Amino acid sequence: MFEKVIRFFVDNARINYMLFLLIVTVGIYSYIKIPKEIFPSFDLDMVAVTGHYSGTSLDVMDKMAVKPLEEEIDNIDGVKDMTTVINPGSFTIILELENGIDRYNTADKVKDALAIAKRDLPEDMDEPVVKVLEVKRDLLNIVVASETLSLSQLKEKAQKLKEKLSEIKYIAEVEIYGDSDIFYDIQLDTEKIRALGLDKDHLIAALGRLSYIFPIGKIEDPRHGFFYLSTANGKKSAQAWGDTLIKVDQHYLYLKDISRIAKRYEDSQTLFAMDNKTALNLVVKQDEKGSALELAKQIQGLLKHFEKENPKLTTFIHNDRSEKIKDRLNIVVSNILLGILVISLLVAWLINSRMAFIIALGIPTSFLIGAFYLYLFGYSINMISLVGVLIALGIIVDDAIVVSENIQQYIEKGYAAGEAAILGAKEMAEPVTIASLTTLFAFIPALMISGQMGEVIKLIPIAVSALVIASLIEAFLFLPIHAAHTLSPGQKVRSWEPANRLYSLIIHHIMRHRKSFLLTFVIIVPLLTILSFKVSKFQMFPRFDSSTIHIALKADVNTSVEAMNAILLEMQKTIYAHKKEFYIKHIGSVAGWRRDSASNSETYPYVGDITLELEKLEAQNIVDRFITPYLSFYYDKTGRIRKEKSNVISKKLDHFLKEQHFKERFKLRDLSIVQQKVGPIKSDIKIGLISDDDQAVIASINLLKKQLKATPGIITVTDNIQFGIDEIKLHVNPYGESLGIDEATIG
Repeated sequence: MFEKVIRFFVDNARINYMLFLLIVTVGIYSYIKIPKEIFPSFDLDMVAVTGHYSGTSLDVMDKMAVKPLEEEIDNIDGVKDMTTVINPGSFTIILELENGIDRYNTADKVKDALAIAKRDLPEDMDEPVVKVLEVKRDLLNIVVASETLSLSQLKEKAQKLKEKLSEIKYIAEVEIYGDSDIFYDIQLDTEKIRALGLDKDHLIAALGRLSYIFPIGKIEDPRHGFFYLSTANGKKSAQAWGDTLIKVDQHYLYLKDISRIAKRYEDSQTLFAMDNKTALNLVVKQDEKGSALELAKQIQGLLKHFEKENPKLTTFIHNDRSEKIKDRLNIVVSNILLGILVISLLVAWLINSRMAFIIALGIPTSFLIGAFYLYLFGYSINMISLVGVLIALGIIVDDAIVVSENIQQYIEKGYAAGEAAILGAKEMAEPVTIASLTTLFAFIPALMISGQMGEVIKLIPIAVSALVIASLIEAFLFLPIHAAHTLSPGQKVRSWEPANRLYSLIIHHIMRHRKSFLLTFVIIVPLLTILSFKVSKFQMFPRFDSSTIHIALKADVNTSVEAMNAILLEMQKTIYAHKKEFYIKHIGSVAGWRRDSASNSETYPYVGDITLELEKLEAQNIVDRFITPYLSFYYDKTGRIRKEKSNVISKKLDHFLKEQHFKERFKLRDLSIVQQKVGPIKSDIKIGLISDDDQAVIASINLLKKQLKATPGIITVTDNIQFGIDEIKLHVNPYGESLGIDEATIG
């Protein structure tokens, strides 16, 4: 049966070559379209419950809202862990599900539990929201600035740009740092109101009727058409509001006669600055289906068109993740292509040039078949899947060499090229297939790893399996016809006599001293293995050079976002003065948000983040300098002036921050350098403390942090304690009770 298949594809050369061209074309198309990223995307088996109740302290929020919800949610099957984070006025409950549990079904169960717990929640509290957590990856940041436009005008332009960006397919979210909602501030003049004899309650009721957002109805007219009715939702400028005529009791008056009206923005939750200038920052995130490289191209084109429409506006992209992806792909792809080139040259030198051509043709073909498989089943090209490609490279080469060399042997025996191709491939089918299957079975256990780590690691066996199967297809369907049309008898083959003589001498020497050799092997090899394990340092994922460095800050809880912004601007100015020393391309800061060294995201007025975008790293070795530029698809040599890696700059920056005494000057609770980490594990070690005594937990954490920081080898220690504003408890004393005052009266 197998011989008939090989014979069919050898005898029908046109069909074979047409199928070959089709597979190559589909493979190239798949490679272009397949998403490319640094790290693979995977579904989060998590459900989140978020709630808000303005004005509540941590203690009140826990008693009134969180505990009733936790008691109901705790009865849901399939929940492995439940983590709750309580902030002043809000809370978040994260449910981590067991393997195989449907996220959306669990979310429905949580909604049912929420409906039951609702009777115990405060009546004026917003209903908590249940949602399934999805992966949203940072794509790039866009800075919007202007020398002439005011901040309010800049915010309007940023909103328009956000709307345009959101229309792009596969863009999951666009968030503006430094933005806030617009409102009209009406400050009433109480003296004028009193002089006119207006009733305040009636005045406020009249003001409330000036804007109406609900639908009114519709007109159904067969002759003129059907129309929905609604109001204009209020005036659109401060002057128009001032010129509004209102009726209060029996008085008619203009609103401007009794008030001052101004168009304003709500207090910003975050404030942003770039290169010591106030600006707005748009953080663009993509979903798991989008290709960062393609999306970045689309956004660059959109920004060019947007700047033409708004000449007073300046926009530029920073912290572009697509550039990082290109650099990572360049490194791995150039190494793969270098491996193919070296293998081809070695085969040409050791065997012959025609066989080297067949192997050089077969390896990319196997890669293209593998790319089609990954694209077909929704996988991406990333650092993990490319590791699998590198592992499979040697297997692919072995298959091609073994089959083609066996075909050459039949040609040397006098068989016709076509018949030699059939017999040579048929003879090697069984051993090559068995060898490939043993390789596949060796990687199967990696598919059994559970959790987020399993979702990541499984891409290695998947990539290896795809390429091993692709190698079998190429070796037994396409390689025989290539060999039949390329190989010929009498090809010069390098003599292996010197190598055979050396090998024979070594084997005879070992056999003469076999007892000594076996004793040495049994003792020395295990000892060296154990010693290697003890000396070697374990690292789950390698540390890559990063193009960004973050400085995370946390001040006293009573610090306002404006005060935090002033601290950030002062630090930013000092650091930016040394931009050549630290190879800074851009420096930006966000007041009101940060991500600490454990990758915990915090949004409070008293936290901040400074981002240093570094210049591109120059070539560090011979491969980067002379090979990567010519064997990679996306290499760009412009702007590569940085001579130091990001980890070296981070150490220098940490020393600089300590020299400037920023932590002491601004009385910061935390000031740490944060570098981007690869993989789902953001902290090397996590320690959890559980106690009913909150003060005991806080004291223990501070003691642990102090001792851990003094331990050699530990770089940063952080905690996720989130202090709220101090709460004042009001008690009604006997005198107040005698006056008829109770807690409800105070409330």
